[in-house]
Amino acid sequence: MSAVVVLAGIMAPAREAAAEEPILVEFHYTPVPDVQMAIWLEDQDGNFVQDVLVTQATGKYGIGNRPGVWNFVSSWRAPYGPRQSVLPVWAHRRGKKYPRIIFLDDNPADFESLGWHENSSSAENYYCRPLTASEHETISVDTKTCPSPKVFQSDKGRFDPKGNQAFYPPRNDLVEFEGGVDSDDAKQYAEINDLDAVTAATPVGDMAEFTTVLLAPEVLAKGPLTAYVEVNLERDENANFDYDREDDHFVDPRLEAYGIEFLGQPSVIYKVAFDPRERAFVGTTEYLGYGDWNGATGSLHPRDGKLSESNGSGADRLRVMTKNGDTFRWGVFSYGKEGGGTTGDGGDDTGDDPSAGSDSDSNGATGEPGTSGDDTGGDGSGGWGQCSQLRPLVPIDDLALAGMSFDRVQVSFRMPEQSDPDFELTKIHVYHITGEKPLTDELLGAAFLKTFSAAELAATTGLVTLEIGELWGDYTYQFAVVYEDKCTNRSPIVGAAITTEAQQFQTVDSFCFVATAAWGAPWAAQVAALRSFRDLYLKTTATGVDLVRFYYAYSPPLARVIQHEPLLRGLARVVLQPVADAANLATRAQPGHGG
Repeated sequence: MSAVVVLAGIMAPAREAAAEEPILVEFHYTPVPDVQMAIWLEDQDGNFVQDVLVTQATGKYGIGNRPGVWNFVSSWRAPYGPRQSVLPVWAHRRGKKYPRIIFLDDNPADFESLGWHENSSSAENYYCRPLTASEHETISVDTKTCPSPKVFQSDKGRFDPKGNQAFYPPRNDLVEFEGGVDSDDAKQYAEINDLDAVTAATPVGDMAEFTTVLLAPEVLAKGPLTAYVEVNLERDENANFDYDREDDHFVDPRLEAYGIEFLGQPSVIYKVAFDPRERAFVGTTEYLGYGDWNGATGSLHPRDGKLSESNGSGADRLRVMTKNGDTFRWGVFSYGKEGGGTTGDGGDDTGDDPSAGSDSDSNGATGEPGTSGDDTGGDGSGGWGQCSQLRPLVPIDDLALAGMSFDRVQVSFRMPEQSDPDFELTKIHVYHITGEKPLTDELLGAAFLKTFSAAELAATTGLVTLEIGELWGDYTYQFAVVYEDKCTNRSPIVGAAITTEAQQFQTVDSFCFVATAAWGAPWAAQVAALRSFRDLYLKTTATGVDLVRFYYAYSPPLARVIQHEPLLRGLARVVLQPVADAANLATRAQPGHGG
């Protein structure tokens, strides 16, 4: 995971000896898997200067600002419930506010529902229906496959008409809209989401990472800076932050089996102070503090012994790492004014660094590139004094896609020959998005991003073969590939398309109207059983087909009547439950339907 950000348009009073050239700065860290994180810079007075990185669930998919109750039970890629606790210190310190997103469904009875939004839902290109506890253990933890995505649609929401605001942006991945269902507000989400340039893939975890930023003269004129990182991890509980699904989360009483708890220890924050004009490294092993457990404010709570500090939990979400002889959890290396974007000869400028060890939370680690005799530190993560210049790279060759299963695609291509003898491949980025529009530079901000480090790749020259999972069956996907060198130079995008094979037994048509109205969602177990019975039995006979046609002709008006009436919904469930049970038994008896 890496990003190069050139900041432009920030005006600040010039100081003496203002830098005339941008300066490259690297941020080094080793996160645990599945974290959300943000990196940003502040000046000496605590004023926000610029974003450096934010992971894509927050920056692209809007988990901090989406419809529903803030403490909705969650699950892997569930669509509702704004996770305001994800990165609250970063979100508030940015000082940027966005319109709060609420359900387009304006029925008050549905504001606190995970699934009762059929009349205001459209096709979903990323999120999936919520999971049950048992599904979470097999789907989220094991296969990470969305169950029956083609019977799930989502309410994309609208701006709160009361004018309420949020500190997080809405999602920016929507490129197609359904007339009469999606709000015109949803078409503006991507425009008001201003994090495209700094959004990055979720780190693989337990591997050394580095991110770079090219600081513009306007930023360097601000003087010494402070680099912050905020890291969070769902369900990371301990004795001080112990939460219960039913008591601390909101469980939809109409779909009470769906959704799992997500609360845990709050976000943890690290910082180091550094002067980008000085060629030096500064690192720390000690965390600064933590955010609100519920994200209610941007308060930074000081260290008080309440967070775990081992086993990848709490403060140990950033692992202790050693590189070039320095040991740290969060570290910053600047190429300095003299080096700029060049490697230089090391010299002795580091010893006079005024920022070295000046941060009370720092371990005072400073050093020249190569002090340990190994510029890469042996971890293959690159950076740290290796970057001679920023330049374009040659695009990949012979991109080919092959379906491995309904939810996996093999991506193969050839790495081109490089004229630079010092070229070192560090990352390969694979983007994908559903739909017929080919991926372009303009659409990359809307696409899902998966990043592979050089350490993960079987080959970094010649033919490279990767597998992308967590896809949907019977969907057309647009893919694009970009690779990156040790200085975060990026190649032009190269794209291709593929349609995945259909998932066996996946239903692709509309919901069962009355059953959906009775149980609240087309993916409820009873609705699924009735749908399977329809497909396996009723649609195979002339009489059954006539019954299906009659049902489809006359059930929608009845469904609309009972949808928002609790008593009528309950009566419908009483009538349909024995039928659903019988349908479940009948379909389970069919070969291939035993589970």
